[in-house]
Amino acid sequence: MTKKIIAIFLVIYLFIAISCISAKAADNALSINAKAFVLMDPISGRILLEKNSQEKMAMASTTKIMTAIVALEKGDLQSQIRVSPRAASIGGSSFYLKPGDVLTLEDMLFGLLLPSGNDAAVAIAEHIAGTEDKFVQMMNQKALELGALNTHFTNPHGLDDPEHYTTAVDLAVISRYALKNIKFREIVQTKTKEIKYGDIDKQIFNTNRLLWEFEGADGIKTGYTGKAGRCLVATAKNNGFHLLSVVLGSQNHFEDSKKLLNYGFENYKLKNIISKNNYLTTVNVENGVIKTVDLIAKDSITLPIEESENIKFKLIVPKKIKAPVFKGEEVGQVQVYIDDDLVTSTSLITAKDVPLKTYNYILNRILRFWTRWEKTD
Repeated sequence: MTKKIIAIFLVIYLFIAISCISAKAADNALSINAKAFVLMDPISGRILLEKNSQEKMAMASTTKIMTAIVALEKGDLQSQIRVSPRAASIGGSSFYLKPGDVLTLEDMLFGLLLPSGNDAAVAIAEHIAGTEDKFVQMMNQKALELGALNTHFTNPHGLDDPEHYTTAVDLAVISRYALKNIKFREIVQTKTKEIKYGDIDKQIFNTNRLLWEFEGADGIKTGYTGKAGRCLVATAKNNGFHLLSVVLGSQNHFEDSKKLLNYGFENYKLKNIISKNNYLTTVNVENGVIKTVDLIAKDSITLPIEESENIKFKLIVPKKIKAPVFKGEEVGQVQVYIDDDLVTSTSLITAKDVPLKTYNYILNRILRFWTRWEKTD
């Protein structure tokens, strides 16, 4: 079957049925007591399981994920932070800093994310933005940039405040973004760390027990306040398959997270849906030296899939494009749907150059034709 016939068969909309199962609604058999949760594939952003994921809730110290994002993007890891009296006086979970202590931003981030130091959060905020209020503005701006539209911060540490809230899905989005930072990933998977500054030699421990108790666990952040309950953003890997879970308002955040992660690893398998540079269709070229050009996938798409549910591909391609065409030019899109929900997509790009058919090109073709004709006469 030629590519042209395949293209006609696919037309612009191509739907291919593949078997897999959807798992977006909460499964009662899991017995998860958290008020809200999300299980997400952090690579594609696909949500595999959720409950009350859009409900605004207190987030406790999971706030510090955003604190770390802003600090890592705006600060110098080797810059020196002098602890203010205000930072040292903040209550709640602590890194046990004293006024006048001087640490690098890097060490302060370990103190923020491992023992969950509220004092470290304020010290970082004052260092990066000058004041805590200005730093919080930066946190809220970043939330908007990431599309976490139902999230609002009033402080960098997570102590209860009526206007300090997020949703399980927003927190998953924020955490997914944070995981793109190599230093962030390094810190949140660290179990213990020795911090030295001045005459102080301090051994700190990560509050995330999953790092010890769950095989493949590699992050991210615990949280607890009276209003928020027990919260945890957790990540784990199993045979190259990475999962991210968020639980808010839990009675046992570690057990709830284990159940979610186990559910994901037991019920989903990574499958290659589309391979990079695979031929998908053709598009007509107006005034080109050839009439059509092949369109290929710009990127590979791999998704966690269960075993019996429809995956559909939809090709969005213009009727024609104008020459000249350059190899790698984006001219369309292939969308991947699961149970009629758009999950992800990648661009369709041209497989080669197509020069413009000019007067000189036409004249040259005529001359070459007559030359061949004369030689065969």
